[in-house]
Amino acid sequence: MITLRSLLGMAVGAIAAAVTATAASAPATHPNVLFIVVDDLNTALGCYGNTTVKSPNIDRLAARGVRFDRAYCQYPLCNPSRASFLSGRRPEATGIYVLTTSARAALPDAIMLPQFFRRQGYFTAGAGKVFHSQRMNDPESWDFYADEKSVDPEELAALDARYGGGDGRPSAHVLTSDGARTRDGINVRTILRLMGEQAAAGRPFFLAPGFHKPHLPWTAPKKFFELYSAGSIRLAAEPALEGVPAIALQTELSGFPQPDSRVEAIRGYYACISFTDAHVGMLLDELDRRSLWPSTVVVLVGDNGFHLGDHGGLWAKLSAFDASTRVPLIMAGVGVPAGRVVSAPVELVDIYPTLADLGGFEIPTSLDGQSLVSLMRGGTPARTRPAASLVYHYDAARKTDVAGRTVISQQWRYTEWDGGKAGRELYLRSDHVGEYRNRIEDVRAADLVRQGEGFLRSTPPPKPGPANRPRALLADDQKGKTK
Repeated sequence: MITLRSLLGMAVGAIAAAVTATAASAPATHPNVLFIVVDDLNTALGCYGNTTVKSPNIDRLAARGVRFDRAYCQYPLCNPSRASFLSGRRPEATGIYVLTTSARAALPDAIMLPQFFRRQGYFTAGAGKVFHSQRMNDPESWDFYADEKSVDPEELAALDARYGGGDGRPSAHVLTSDGARTRDGINVRTILRLMGEQAAAGRPFFLAPGFHKPHLPWTAPKKFFELYSAGSIRLAAEPALEGVPAIALQTELSGFPQPDSRVEAIRGYYACISFTDAHVGMLLDELDRRSLWPSTVVVLVGDNGFHLGDHGGLWAKLSAFDASTRVPLIMAGVGVPAGRVVSAPVELVDIYPTLADLGGFEIPTSLDGQSLVSLMRGGTPARTRPAASLVYHYDAARKTDVAGRTVISQQWRYTEWDGGKAGRELYLRSDHVGEYRNRIEDVRAADLVRQGEGFLRSTPPPKPGPANRPRALLADDQKGKTK
């Protein structure tokens, strides 16, 4: 028989259960951060419109959050780019344009992104390539950091071949292992362990897995190569270059031989993307398993883009073209709307203020970027500006480093080399051919040129510092000096 007392008891129980469920699903005041950094990842992903690449896990992350369609790095090379977005300062301010200057050495008083969260009481940990390398790491940023060496003998052999005096051309290597003992396989499991420990402890965390792939050499287990048969990779006819200055046609691998097969090289790059995507899936599955989505913000970003034989045979990064400067940027989780695409140009230097904003913290005034929270929620940012990137190229004839400064709007890109003395470029998105037709002499585009010039004149010039040069071109220069 149901009595009044039992009815009251049932009602109180139901209310208590509802309160408990609401509390469990409510966003955290200061959410966790999972900051996924991927080395040399361009926008060859399903969610960015590539119908060949198999990236189901990154695609499901994008479906769950916001995909920034036109995100740009501030310097298209690993260390300068990472030093920029981890410090929140542009390369023009850091003066870092090479692989051997650490962010801390250049900015001794800066509060780096993970260090900012550490100061807020977060447990901060990185595993893999977050700062450029173990030697370039910033101890002040972490409670824990490791970038374990591979113990996969085939990956080790590929690394030795790449950095032990090879001819420098892009190459791929099929692993017969399952990949668990590669660098990325070890490091992702470290992050999974730390995620479980911190979730159990109830302490907010900032965890940063840094994946080495798809950086060269392209090593991945066989099953990821098998996703791409020879016939699945079709090379579109490449438009002729029109009016592109010679100084623009340079990358990190300029001067090295072309790969034996462009298709096989692309296959290796795609296989590594899918290998990394599987590691991203392990992280997302762990968030699901531990019900951490209501209390976690997830960011996935590439540090720079990557040419794949386009523009007459360009490979790798270190150009001012979209292929080198445009990167994937995806945010999801608490405070981030689902299934949204932002088409306006944004910059990697915006990540730091955005995460501080999503975390519920005051944004440091020293940062060069702006929070993207309003933009990704359908509003407008506090200030609007185009994206900008910087890169140095080596002028072999003049034996000098030349700055390429580029500004990217939603409709066009304008670039100046050595202030315009070594060349200028203007590319229109409406041409639909990619950045092959330089419109700088088109009188109909004169107003766009003026806009680009005006932007570059209004921004500070690059801080002096040594510039990275393509190794092959530098080697030729050195040979000439010894003859």
